[in-house]
Amino acid sequence: MSFAWWKAKDQRELCGMLLSTAAYLKETQAYRYRSAAIYARLYGNQSLFSFIGSNTTKMDQATSLPSDRPTFNIIQSATDTLVSRISQSRPAPVFLTDNGDYKERRLAKQLNNFILGEFYQTKTYDKTATMLRDALVEGTGVLKVYRTQDDKVGLERVLLTELLTDSNESIYGDPRQMYQLKLVDRAVLEEAFGKASIIDAAEAAYPDNSSESSKTVSDLVMVVEGWRLKSGKNAKDGRHTIACSSGILLDEQWDKDKFPFVFLHYSTRLLGFWAQGLAEQLMGTQMEVNSLLYTISRAIKLVGVPRVFQEDGSKVVKSHHNNDVGVIITYRGTKPSYEVAPCVPQELYAQLQRLINYGYQQCGVSALDASSEKPAGLNSGEAIRTYDDISTDRFASLSRKYDNVFVDLAYLMTDQAMDIAKDTGSYQTIYPNKHGTKEIDLPEMDLLKDPFVIQCFNMSSLPRDPAGRMQKVTEMIQGGMITLKEGRRLLDYPDLEQVEKLANASEERIFQYLDAMVEDGEYTPPDPFMDLNLAKELCVQYYNLYSSAKLEEDRCEMLRTFYAQILALMQAAIPPAPMPGQMPGQQPQPQAGPQPTPTSPLVPNGANQQPMAA
Repeated sequence: MSFAWWKAKDQRELCGMLLSTAAYLKETQAYRYRSAAIYARLYGNQSLFSFIGSNTTKMDQATSLPSDRPTFNIIQSATDTLVSRISQSRPAPVFLTDNGDYKERRLAKQLNNFILGEFYQTKTYDKTATMLRDALVEGTGVLKVYRTQDDKVGLERVLLTELLTDSNESIYGDPRQMYQLKLVDRAVLEEAFGKASIIDAAEAAYPDNSSESSKTVSDLVMVVEGWRLKSGKNAKDGRHTIACSSGILLDEQWDKDKFPFVFLHYSTRLLGFWAQGLAEQLMGTQMEVNSLLYTISRAIKLVGVPRVFQEDGSKVVKSHHNNDVGVIITYRGTKPSYEVAPCVPQELYAQLQRLINYGYQQCGVSALDASSEKPAGLNSGEAIRTYDDISTDRFASLSRKYDNVFVDLAYLMTDQAMDIAKDTGSYQTIYPNKHGTKEIDLPEMDLLKDPFVIQCFNMSSLPRDPAGRMQKVTEMIQGGMITLKEGRRLLDYPDLEQVEKLANASEERIFQYLDAMVEDGEYTPPDPFMDLNLAKELCVQYYNLYSSAKLEEDRCEMLRTFYAQILALMQAAIPPAPMPGQMPGQQPQPQAGPQPTPTSPLVPNGANQQPMAA
């Protein structure tokens, strides 16, 4: 059977070839589903395989509690610690131009605001944290960028068990074909594609083959979506097809150079596309920990309880052995004794602790970080900051991969928004800033053809703890790198929020006026209530920056007018110089004004003029 479905000549052949290709790959890669079920079980005792079935977890009939749930889950502890630590940073992709003029710089700024607006709309930072957890547990986390029914850019989490690639083709990690299997509600499919006859004839599907998976009130259809990347720059063999069991829902040419997915691989394997996860690396350690914990638990239950030794034939009433206070026990013969046998040797506890420490060392997470503790003796801000930097260096590679996810998302979201704008004529998003929210339009299509470089910057590279942040900001102020006002802003303490707003209100107002002139051509004159010295300095900087970057002449004239009016206000604010013989600060004495030269309508104008001095 041929699996080159992208070469199919009619819809019926295309549907059959695409479905058979996906079914073949799923059958031959059943090991991926078994592995995913094991790793998910190690993390949360919930299997991805047979999710609906009764074999999700073993239940103890006596207590109705999971019998195979580890009491100390080092995989879950290390995973949650890494997710909490790395996802605290909020990387911001930034569009940069290469020696661009004013219009290109302005376009880059608009794109920066636009992509931040898309991150806000799609809740990107929340979904990337879930993506990071998937990568740690299963090896690879996936996010998909798609077009919603209301013509907006959408972002959704995708499990790696939904995606299929050919093992031979992706041996070096760059497949040319990819398939997604997904359960979709039948009514949603009809609303999205409108092909009611095909969708109504599709067979109902279930998550797995367990006996309980068919017990559902939902009406789900299995949909197969396939992508084939084009073979070259000018090739036309790229294809994107969506099909169900009864026919084709969508078939179009795929001209893009990548799939609509962003992948985060935890530990890339030597060969193959799918990566190794933290759960797989710690699996052996976790199993040994579980074995020791099970041995210790059975030993304590067997001999680790108090026992009463009473000689046979002694005259002791058994009911006297109770928890009453001050009870009197009468006996004849040998006195009864209470003993607790040593049940677990210390070597078992020592081995258990060694395994736990080894597991944390293997993944680079400190046991103190997992318990939110700092080492004893680290009290100064400098010491805490240094310890934080050392702890972060261990998983710097994972942090870089996490930052690159946002760069890839910026490319895919911008590209998807361009396609929507090409079909609908425009595209808008909501950009949140410190002044509230405002609508941002996608820049014009022709301007987006200019070359851009996207880099990713962390929104805050300062330490997260108050002592370390205070120490770092103090050093920057003392070194003259920032002002006291900027240092107060960097501290970002909640109780200083109102003070910070008031202290920076004048500077923010000046920036707002200057940005409106340069970007929108809206002029607002200065007034005596703003910091005129700061406004003069910033106006000069704006003029020098944008006049050399081909700023329009009318907007340059606005900056010059703004500067001239600032000088006029500053001149008007200068107090008059004191008169001779007058002390500084003394009020001047009122003097009579000079009388005008008397004139008369009867005398010609020349006669009214004063004679010139010889």
